Amino acid sequence: MKSQAIPAALFVRNRSRLAELMSNGSLALLRSGVLQLRNGDQYYPFRQRSDFFYLTGISQEESFLILCPDHPDSDLREILFIKRATLKSDLWSGPSMKPEEAKTLSGIGNIRWLDEKDSYLQLLIQDIELVYTDHEIGMAQYHPKAQLASLLKRLRMIKQPEEIEEIRKAISITGSAFLRVLNQMRPGIYEYQVEAEIIGEFIGRGAEGHAFQPIMASGKNALVLHYTENRALCREGELLLMDFGAEFNHYAADCSRTIPVNGRFTSRQRELYDAVLRVFRQARGLMVPGTLMSDFHKAVGQLWEEEHMALGLYSLKDVKDNAGGEPLWKNFFMHGTSHSMGLDVHDPFDRSIPFAPGMVLSCEPAIYIPEEETGIRLENDILITEKGPIDLMQDIPMEADEIEELMNASH
Repeated sequence: MKSQAIPAALFVRNRSRLAELMSNGSLALLRSGVLQLRNGDQYYPFRQRSDFFYLTGISQEESFLILCPDHPDSDLREILFIKRATLKSDLWSGPSMKPEEAKTLSGIGNIRWLDEKDSYLQLLIQDIELVYTDHEIGMAQYHPKAQLASLLKRLRMIKQPEEIEEIRKAISITGSAFLRVLNQMRPGIYEYQVEAEIIGEFIGRGAEGHAFQPIMASGKNALVLHYTENRALCREGELLLMDFGAEFNHYAADCSRTIPVNGRFTSRQRELYDAVLRVFRQARGLMVPGTLMSDFHKAVGQLWEEEHMALGLYSLKDVKDNAGGEPLWKNFFMHGTSHSMGLDVHDPFDRSIPFAPGMVLSCEPAIYIPEEETGIRLENDILITEKGPIDLMQDIPMEADEIEELMNASH
Protein backbone atom coordinates (compact mmCIF):
# COMPACT_ATOMS: atom_id res chain seq x y z
CA MET A 1 0.00 0.00 0.00
CA LYS A 2 1.35 3.41 -0.95
CA SER A 3 -0.97 5.42 1.28
CA GLN A 4 -0.48 6.08 4.98
CA ALA A 5 -2.21 3.83 7.48
CA ILE A 6 -5.56 4.93 8.87
CA PRO A 7 -5.39 5.59 12.65
CA ALA A 8 -6.30 2.46 14.62
CA ALA A 9 -9.04 4.36 16.48
CA LEU A 10 -11.36 3.73 13.52
CA PHE A 11 -10.97 -0.04 13.72
CA VAL A 12 -11.25 -0.06 17.52
CA ARG A 13 -14.54 1.82 17.16
CA ASN A 14 -15.76 -0.50 14.42
CA ARG A 15 -15.17 -3.57 16.57
CA SER A 16 -16.91 -1.90 19.49
CA ARG A 17 -19.94 -1.07 17.34
CA LEU A 18 -20.04 -4.66 16.09
CA ALA A 19 -19.88 -6.00 19.67
CA GLU A 20 -22.96 -3.94 20.54
CA LEU A 21 -24.92 -5.73 17.80
CA MET A 22 -23.77 -9.23 18.76
CA SER A 23 -25.91 -11.45 20.98
CA ASN A 24 -24.84 -12.13 24.54
CA GLY A 25 -22.48 -15.08 24.82
CA SER A 26 -21.56 -15.03 21.12
CA LEU A 27 -18.34 -15.23 19.17
CA ALA A 28 -17.37 -13.68 15.83
CA LEU A 29 -14.84 -15.25 13.48
CA LEU A 30 -13.43 -13.53 10.42
CA ARG A 31 -10.64 -14.55 8.10
CA SER A 32 -8.57 -12.45 5.73
CA GLY A 33 -8.39 -12.83 2.00
CA VAL A 34 -5.97 -15.30 0.47
CA LEU A 35 -3.45 -15.06 -2.32
CA GLN A 36 -4.85 -16.48 -5.56
CA LEU A 37 -2.38 -18.42 -7.69
CA ARG A 38 -2.09 -17.18 -11.27
CA ASN A 39 0.56 -19.51 -12.63
CA GLY A 40 3.90 -20.96 -11.57
CA ASP A 41 5.02 -18.89 -8.61
CA GLN A 42 2.98 -15.85 -9.66
CA TYR A 43 -0.08 -14.64 -7.77
CA TYR A 44 -2.82 -12.18 -8.59
CA PRO A 45 -2.40 -8.86 -6.75
CA PHE A 46 -3.68 -9.27 -3.21
CA ARG A 47 -6.55 -7.14 -2.00
CA GLN A 48 -7.80 -7.59 1.55
CA ARG A 49 -11.41 -8.63 2.15
CA SER A 50 -13.28 -5.44 2.94
CA ASP A 51 -15.00 -6.73 6.09
CA PHE A 52 -11.68 -7.90 7.52
CA PHE A 53 -10.01 -4.56 6.80
CA TYR A 54 -13.00 -2.73 8.28
CA LEU A 55 -12.43 -4.45 11.62
CA THR A 56 -8.62 -4.64 11.71
CA GLY A 57 -6.89 -2.25 9.32
CA ILE A 58 -4.69 -5.21 8.33
CA SER A 59 -3.87 -5.65 4.64
CA GLN A 60 -1.90 -8.90 4.94
CA GLU A 61 -3.17 -12.31 3.86
CA GLU A 62 -3.26 -15.39 6.14
CA SER A 63 -4.75 -13.52 9.09
CA PHE A 64 -7.67 -14.41 11.34
CA LEU A 65 -9.77 -12.46 13.84
CA ILE A 66 -11.67 -13.78 16.87
CA LEU A 67 -14.02 -11.48 18.78
CA CYS A 68 -15.52 -12.68 22.06
CA PRO A 69 -16.86 -9.47 23.65
CA ASP A 70 -18.35 -11.08 26.78
CA HIS A 71 -15.32 -13.14 27.81
CA PRO A 72 -14.33 -12.50 31.46
CA ASP A 73 -10.66 -12.32 30.48
CA SER A 74 -10.20 -9.02 28.66
CA ASP A 75 -7.14 -10.38 26.83
CA LEU A 76 -9.35 -12.96 25.12
CA ARG A 77 -12.06 -10.60 23.88
CA GLU A 78 -10.09 -9.68 20.77
CA ILE A 79 -7.39 -11.87 19.25
CA LEU A 80 -5.70 -11.27 15.91
CA PHE A 81 -3.71 -14.10 14.35
CA ILE A 82 -1.04 -13.36 11.74
CA LYS A 83 1.24 -15.61 9.73
CA ARG A 84 4.60 -16.57 11.13
CA ALA A 85 7.52 -15.50 8.97
CA THR A 86 10.02 -18.00 7.58
CA LEU A 87 13.48 -17.56 6.12
CA LYS A 88 12.08 -18.47 2.71
CA SER A 89 9.15 -16.04 2.86
CA ASP A 90 11.42 -13.23 4.05
CA LEU A 91 13.84 -13.96 1.20
CA TRP A 92 11.23 -14.06 -1.57
CA SER A 93 8.58 -11.62 -0.37
CA GLY A 94 10.25 -9.49 2.25
CA PRO A 95 9.63 -9.36 6.00
CA SER A 96 6.13 -10.32 7.15
CA MET A 97 4.15 -8.18 9.54
CA LYS A 98 5.48 -8.23 13.10
CA PRO A 99 3.14 -8.46 16.12
CA GLU A 100 3.93 -4.91 17.22
CA GLU A 101 3.09 -3.58 13.77
CA ALA A 102 -0.20 -5.50 13.76
CA LYS A 103 -1.00 -4.10 17.20
CA THR A 104 -0.33 -0.55 16.03
CA LEU A 105 -2.42 -0.89 12.87
CA SER A 106 -5.40 -2.63 14.48
CA GLY A 107 -5.45 -1.46 18.08
CA ILE A 108 -5.75 -5.11 19.14
CA GLY A 109 -3.58 -5.95 22.12
CA ASN A 110 -3.48 -9.72 21.77
CA ILE A 111 -1.58 -10.68 18.60
CA ARG A 112 -0.82 -14.37 18.05
CA TRP A 113 0.64 -16.54 15.31
CA LEU A 114 -1.80 -18.15 12.90
CA ASP A 115 -0.69 -21.67 13.87
CA GLU A 116 -2.04 -20.99 17.40
CA LYS A 117 -5.57 -20.26 16.15
CA ASP A 118 -7.13 -23.70 16.60
CA SER A 119 -6.03 -24.08 20.20
CA TYR A 120 -7.45 -20.68 21.11
CA LEU A 121 -10.65 -21.36 19.23
CA GLN A 122 -11.10 -24.70 21.01
CA LEU A 123 -10.66 -22.94 24.34
CA LEU A 124 -13.05 -20.08 23.60
CA ILE A 125 -15.86 -21.89 21.88
CA GLN A 126 -16.75 -24.23 24.76
CA ASP A 127 -19.19 -21.83 26.41
CA ILE A 128 -20.34 -20.03 23.27
CA GLU A 129 -24.05 -20.02 22.36
CA LEU A 130 -23.85 -18.46 18.89
CA VAL A 131 -21.10 -18.08 16.29
CA TYR A 132 -21.11 -15.21 13.80
CA THR A 133 -19.15 -16.05 10.69
CA ASP A 134 -19.35 -16.23 6.91
CA HIS A 135 -17.35 -19.41 6.36
CA GLU A 136 -16.99 -22.96 7.60
CA ILE A 137 -15.17 -23.04 10.92
CA GLY A 138 -14.31 -26.67 11.56
CA MET A 139 -14.95 -27.55 15.20
CA ALA A 140 -17.51 -24.76 15.53
CA GLN A 141 -19.72 -26.04 12.75
CA TYR A 142 -22.10 -27.68 15.22
CA HIS A 143 -22.83 -24.45 17.07
CA PRO A 144 -25.75 -22.28 15.97
CA LYS A 145 -24.42 -19.89 13.35
CA ALA A 146 -25.45 -16.48 12.09
CA GLN A 147 -24.24 -14.41 9.17
CA LEU A 148 -21.67 -11.86 10.23
CA ALA A 149 -22.23 -9.96 6.97
CA SER A 150 -25.74 -8.94 8.04
CA LEU A 151 -24.35 -7.12 11.08
CA LEU A 152 -21.48 -5.55 9.19
CA LYS A 153 -23.84 -4.32 6.49
CA ARG A 154 -25.69 -2.23 9.07
CA LEU A 155 -22.41 -0.72 10.23
CA ARG A 156 -20.76 -0.18 6.88
CA MET A 157 -23.74 1.73 5.44
CA ILE A 158 -22.92 4.65 7.77
CA LYS A 159 -19.44 6.02 7.18
CA GLN A 160 -17.25 7.19 10.04
CA PRO A 161 -15.37 10.52 9.71
CA GLU A 162 -12.09 8.74 8.97
CA GLU A 163 -13.74 6.79 6.17
CA ILE A 164 -15.15 9.92 4.58
CA GLU A 165 -11.68 11.43 4.69
CA GLU A 166 -10.24 8.44 2.79
CA ILE A 167 -13.05 8.63 0.22
CA ARG A 168 -12.27 12.33 -0.24
CA LYS A 169 -8.63 11.44 -0.96
CA ALA A 170 -9.68 8.86 -3.54
CA ILE A 171 -11.99 11.46 -5.10
CA SER A 172 -9.21 14.07 -5.27
CA ILE A 173 -6.99 11.66 -7.19
CA THR A 174 -9.89 10.71 -9.46
CA GLY A 175 -10.53 14.37 -10.27
CA SER A 176 -6.88 14.90 -11.09
CA ALA A 177 -7.02 11.96 -13.51
CA PHE A 178 -10.06 13.44 -15.24
CA LEU A 179 -8.26 16.74 -15.78
CA ARG A 180 -5.35 14.82 -17.28
CA VAL A 181 -7.70 13.12 -19.73
CA LEU A 182 -9.22 16.45 -20.76
CA ASN A 183 -5.73 17.71 -21.52
CA GLN A 184 -4.80 14.70 -23.67
CA MET A 185 -8.08 13.80 -25.40
CA ARG A 186 -8.36 14.11 -29.18
CA PRO A 187 -9.63 12.05 -32.13
CA GLY A 188 -7.39 9.10 -32.97
CA ILE A 189 -6.67 8.07 -29.38
CA TYR A 190 -7.66 4.57 -28.37
CA GLU A 191 -9.84 3.92 -25.35
CA TYR A 192 -7.01 2.02 -23.68
CA GLN A 193 -4.76 5.06 -24.05
CA VAL A 194 -7.32 7.09 -22.10
CA GLU A 195 -7.30 4.36 -19.46
CA ALA A 196 -3.49 4.55 -19.41
CA GLU A 197 -3.60 8.27 -18.62
CA ILE A 198 -5.96 7.56 -15.73
CA ILE A 199 -3.99 4.71 -14.16
CA GLY A 200 -0.80 6.72 -14.59
CA GLU A 201 -2.30 9.54 -12.54
CA PHE A 202 -3.69 7.12 -9.96
CA ILE A 203 -0.35 5.41 -9.34
CA GLY A 204 1.57 8.65 -9.54
CA ARG A 205 -0.63 10.15 -6.83
CA GLY A 206 -0.25 7.19 -4.47
CA ALA A 207 -3.49 5.31 -5.06
CA GLU A 208 -3.54 1.51 -5.09
CA GLY A 209 -5.02 1.64 -8.59
CA HIS A 210 -8.53 1.31 -10.01
CA ALA A 211 -11.34 0.78 -7.51
CA PHE A 212 -13.12 -1.26 -10.21
CA GLN A 213 -12.71 -2.14 -13.87
CA PRO A 214 -12.81 1.21 -15.65
CA ILE A 215 -15.21 1.91 -18.51
CA MET A 216 -13.85 3.90 -21.45
CA ALA A 217 -16.72 3.68 -23.92
CA SER A 218 -16.58 5.75 -27.10
CA GLY A 219 -19.46 6.11 -29.52
CA LYS A 220 -21.92 3.22 -29.52
CA ASN A 221 -19.83 1.32 -26.95
CA ALA A 222 -21.48 3.55 -24.35
CA LEU A 223 -24.70 1.62 -24.94
CA VAL A 224 -23.09 -1.40 -23.24
CA LEU A 225 -23.60 -0.61 -19.57
CA HIS A 226 -20.59 -2.60 -18.31
CA TYR A 227 -18.31 -2.17 -21.30
CA THR A 228 -14.71 -2.78 -20.17
CA GLU A 229 -12.87 -3.89 -23.34
CA ASN A 230 -11.51 -0.37 -23.84
CA ARG A 231 -9.97 -1.25 -27.23
CA ALA A 232 -11.78 0.96 -29.75
CA LEU A 233 -10.57 4.06 -31.51
CA CYS A 234 -12.08 7.34 -30.30
CA ARG A 235 -13.32 9.03 -33.45
CA GLU A 236 -14.16 12.53 -34.58
CA GLY A 237 -17.71 13.52 -33.64
CA GLU A 238 -18.15 10.80 -31.00
CA LEU A 239 -18.65 11.07 -27.28
CA LEU A 240 -16.54 9.19 -24.74
CA LEU A 241 -18.33 7.88 -21.64
CA MET A 242 -15.91 7.23 -18.77
CA ASP A 243 -16.76 5.46 -15.53
CA PHE A 244 -13.72 5.21 -13.27
CA GLY A 245 -12.44 5.80 -9.76
CA ALA A 246 -9.29 5.51 -7.69
CA GLU A 247 -8.86 3.21 -4.72
CA PHE A 248 -7.00 4.85 -1.87
CA ASN A 249 -6.30 2.99 1.36
CA HIS A 250 -8.96 0.46 0.31
CA TYR A 251 -11.63 3.18 -0.15
CA ALA A 252 -13.23 3.81 -3.52
CA ALA A 253 -14.24 6.78 -5.64
CA ASP A 254 -16.78 6.35 -8.44
CA CYS A 255 -17.03 9.00 -11.12
CA SER A 256 -18.73 9.08 -14.52
CA ARG A 257 -18.16 11.77 -17.12
CA THR A 258 -19.03 11.99 -20.81
CA ILE A 259 -16.94 14.23 -23.05
CA PRO A 260 -16.74 15.06 -26.78
CA VAL A 261 -13.74 13.36 -28.36
CA ASN A 262 -12.89 16.44 -30.44
CA GLY A 263 -13.49 18.91 -27.60
CA ARG A 264 -16.83 20.29 -28.89
CA PHE A 265 -20.35 18.94 -28.39
CA THR A 266 -22.61 18.91 -31.41
CA SER A 267 -25.96 20.68 -30.92
CA ARG A 268 -27.77 17.35 -30.37
CA GLN A 269 -25.06 16.04 -28.05
CA ARG A 270 -25.26 19.25 -26.04
CA GLU A 271 -29.07 18.99 -25.88
CA LEU A 272 -28.83 15.45 -24.50
CA TYR A 273 -25.94 16.29 -22.17
CA ASP A 274 -27.73 19.26 -20.64
CA ALA A 275 -30.79 17.08 -20.02
CA VAL A 276 -28.65 14.59 -18.07
CA LEU A 277 -27.08 17.44 -16.13
CA ARG A 278 -30.48 18.89 -15.22
CA VAL A 279 -31.70 15.53 -13.99
CA PHE A 280 -28.48 15.05 -12.03
CA ARG A 281 -28.90 18.35 -10.20
CA GLN A 282 -32.52 17.66 -9.35
CA ALA A 283 -31.76 14.08 -8.32
CA ARG A 284 -28.92 15.20 -6.07
CA GLY A 285 -31.31 17.56 -4.28
CA LEU A 286 -33.61 14.62 -3.48
CA MET A 287 -30.89 12.75 -1.58
CA VAL A 288 -32.00 13.64 1.92
CA PRO A 289 -32.49 11.62 5.12
CA GLY A 290 -35.67 9.56 5.22
CA THR A 291 -35.83 8.78 1.50
CA LEU A 292 -35.98 5.15 0.39
CA MET A 293 -33.72 4.13 -2.48
CA SER A 294 -36.69 2.78 -4.46
CA ASP A 295 -38.69 5.99 -4.05
CA PHE A 296 -35.66 8.04 -5.06
CA HIS A 297 -35.23 6.03 -8.26
CA LYS A 298 -38.92 6.38 -9.15
CA ALA A 299 -38.75 10.13 -8.61
CA VAL A 300 -35.74 10.35 -10.94
CA GLY A 301 -37.70 8.31 -13.47
CA GLN A 302 -40.46 10.93 -13.39
CA LEU A 303 -37.87 13.62 -14.05
CA TRP A 304 -36.64 11.62 -17.01
CA GLU A 305 -40.13 11.23 -18.40
CA GLU A 306 -40.43 15.01 -18.78
CA GLU A 307 -36.96 15.29 -20.30
CA HIS A 308 -37.53 12.41 -22.72
CA MET A 309 -40.69 13.99 -24.05
CA ALA A 310 -38.89 17.31 -24.49
CA LEU A 311 -36.14 15.47 -26.39
CA GLY A 312 -38.69 13.90 -28.73
CA LEU A 313 -38.13 10.32 -27.61
CA TYR A 314 -41.84 9.76 -26.98
CA SER A 315 -44.98 11.82 -26.51
CA LEU A 316 -47.48 12.42 -23.73
CA LYS A 317 -49.94 10.35 -25.74
CA ASP A 318 -47.44 7.48 -25.73
CA VAL A 319 -47.21 7.75 -21.95
CA LYS A 320 -50.99 7.69 -21.55
CA ASP A 321 -51.38 4.79 -23.96
CA ASN A 322 -48.78 2.90 -21.94
CA ALA A 323 -50.60 3.40 -18.62
CA GLY A 324 -50.19 0.29 -16.49
CA GLY A 325 -47.19 -0.96 -18.45
CA GLU A 326 -43.48 -0.70 -17.79
CA PRO A 327 -42.63 3.04 -17.71
CA LEU A 328 -41.33 4.29 -21.06
CA TRP A 329 -38.46 6.12 -19.38
CA LYS A 330 -36.90 2.74 -18.58
CA ASN A 331 -36.25 2.23 -22.29
CA PHE A 332 -33.64 4.99 -22.12
CA PHE A 333 -32.46 4.69 -18.49
CA MET A 334 -32.09 1.04 -17.57
CA HIS A 335 -29.99 1.03 -14.40
CA GLY A 336 -30.36 2.36 -10.89
CA THR A 337 -29.68 5.96 -9.98
CA SER A 338 -27.66 5.23 -6.86
CA HIS A 339 -25.66 2.70 -4.87
CA SER A 340 -23.76 2.74 -1.59
CA MET A 341 -19.99 3.06 -1.74
CA GLY A 342 -17.00 2.97 0.56
CA LEU A 343 -14.55 0.09 0.95
CA ASP A 344 -16.22 -1.39 -2.12
CA VAL A 345 -17.48 0.59 -5.06
CA HIS A 346 -20.81 -1.17 -4.43
CA ASP A 347 -20.81 -1.26 -0.65
CA PRO A 348 -23.32 -3.41 1.26
CA PHE A 349 -26.69 -1.67 1.50
CA ASP A 350 -30.14 -2.52 2.84
CA ARG A 351 -32.67 -0.98 0.47
CA SER A 352 -35.39 -1.20 3.15
CA ILE A 353 -33.49 1.38 5.23
CA PRO A 354 -33.98 5.01 4.18
CA PHE A 355 -31.14 7.40 3.45
CA ALA A 356 -29.44 8.51 6.67
CA PRO A 357 -26.66 10.93 7.65
CA GLY A 358 -23.26 9.40 7.08
CA MET A 359 -24.21 7.40 4.00
CA VAL A 360 -22.11 7.95 0.88
CA LEU A 361 -24.12 7.21 -2.25
CA SER A 362 -23.60 7.64 -5.97
CA CYS A 363 -25.92 9.79 -8.06
CA GLU A 364 -25.76 8.66 -11.68
CA PRO A 365 -28.58 9.58 -14.06
CA ALA A 366 -27.98 8.66 -17.68
CA ILE A 367 -29.54 8.44 -21.11
CA TYR A 368 -28.98 5.71 -23.71
CA ILE A 369 -30.39 6.04 -27.24
CA PRO A 370 -29.50 3.08 -29.48
CA GLU A 371 -30.93 4.77 -32.60
CA GLU A 372 -28.46 7.62 -32.13
CA GLU A 373 -25.61 5.35 -30.98
CA THR A 374 -25.28 7.61 -27.95
CA GLY A 375 -24.92 7.05 -24.23
CA ILE A 376 -24.34 9.80 -21.67
CA ARG A 377 -23.85 9.24 -17.94
CA LEU A 378 -22.88 11.67 -15.19
CA GLU A 379 -22.04 10.43 -11.72
CA ASN A 380 -20.85 12.00 -8.48
CA ASP A 381 -20.45 10.66 -4.95
CA ILE A 382 -22.83 12.24 -2.45
CA LEU A 383 -22.61 12.41 1.36
CA ILE A 384 -26.00 12.41 3.11
CA THR A 385 -26.23 14.88 6.02
CA GLU A 386 -28.95 16.33 8.21
CA LYS A 387 -28.54 19.65 6.41
CA GLY A 388 -28.81 18.16 2.94
CA PRO A 389 -26.60 16.38 0.41
CA ILE A 390 -22.92 17.25 0.09
CA ASP A 391 -21.48 16.61 -3.35
CA LEU A 392 -18.01 15.21 -2.69
CA MET A 393 -17.16 15.60 -6.38
CA GLN A 394 -18.40 19.15 -6.85
CA ASP A 395 -14.88 20.27 -7.82
CA ILE A 396 -14.60 17.79 -10.70
CA PRO A 397 -15.75 19.62 -13.87
CA MET A 398 -19.21 18.68 -15.13
CA GLU A 399 -20.61 21.74 -16.92
CA ALA A 400 -20.45 21.34 -20.71
CA ASP A 401 -18.94 24.80 -21.22
CA GLU A 402 -16.20 24.15 -18.65
CA ILE A 403 -15.36 20.79 -20.20
CA GLU A 404 -15.08 22.33 -23.67
CA GLU A 405 -12.95 25.16 -22.32
CA LEU A 406 -10.55 22.80 -20.54
CA MET A 407 -10.30 20.49 -23.54
CA ASN A 408 -9.48 23.31 -25.93
CA ALA A 409 -7.16 25.28 -23.67
CA SER A 410 -4.24 22.98 -24.46
CA HIS A 411 -4.98 22.45 -28.18
